[in-house]
Amino acid sequence: MLPCQQSCSSYCEGCHKSCLRWAEFQRQKSRERQAKKDYLKYYNELCGAVVRQLGAMGAVR
Repeated sequence: MLPCQQSCSSYCEGCHKSCLRWAEFQRQKSRERQAKKDYLKYYNELCGAVVRQLGAMGAVR
């Protein structure tokens, strides 16, 4: 079920394919997902660097 199906007064079967509100909703969700991916990638690299540094110091078994 589409998120707008119950709240959109203009809803009809298949209308999301040409709906400007749906397209904007999809773009917003895409931007949010990309921001989350960027956040996770940044902190994954940061934590990886710390682990490598600790390993080089002999702190990791």
